[in-house]
Amino acid sequence: MKRSPASAPNKKMTAANLDPFNDRLSRDIRNTLSEAFIDALARMEPSAYRDEADIWRAKNPSGIYLEYIQNRLQSYDQVFKQIKANQLVDPLLQGLVIWNNGLFFEFHDHLEGIWKQSTGDERQALKGLIKAAGVYIHNEVGHHRAVKSLSAKSYRLIRQYSHSLTFINNLDVLTQKLKALDPEAPRLENPALRED
Repeated sequence: MKRSPASAPNKKMTAANLDPFNDRLSRDIRNTLSEAFIDALARMEPSAYRDEADIWRAKNPSGIYLEYIQNRLQSYDQVFKQIKANQLVDPLLQGLVIWNNGLFFEFHDHLEGIWKQSTGDERQALKGLIKAAGVYIHNEVGHHRAVKSLSAKSYRLIRQYSHSLTFINNLDVLTQKLKALDPEAPRLENPALRED
């Protein structure tokens, strides 16, 4: 029987490597927090994700899950702080802040909402970015085959439709990292983003 990365011998599950692909509670926490975060972002009101976190904490999950929830709350608060400091109203630029904070699943969810309403080349370009986020989501849990497959697909889409991704100033860095299967995600740049 093939072991999942989370159940492999000598691999202790920590908040940093929760595996939502093989652990139901990890998946439920990740998905509901992400949905609440995306809802909060649409309203620019953080109470939605804070309330969802309180619901999970009230269930008294074990320490690694609590640590994950706390880490996500800190990251979500940081994203809100940066979006407000930069006065970003464009959802695509908000997405860059999400990406740059290492919230690749949330970036995927956020961009998917935009992708569903897009058409033509923009739709294909956003699909490439969504797949790029998938690369780093799968990389977090050691799914190397998925990383390789998604990297190739993302690379092709982003290269072909780069003219629809002009809001990312250093798109070439992303495509180079995807092509090289670099596990370190690049910071995506735009002049509207100031570091805090």
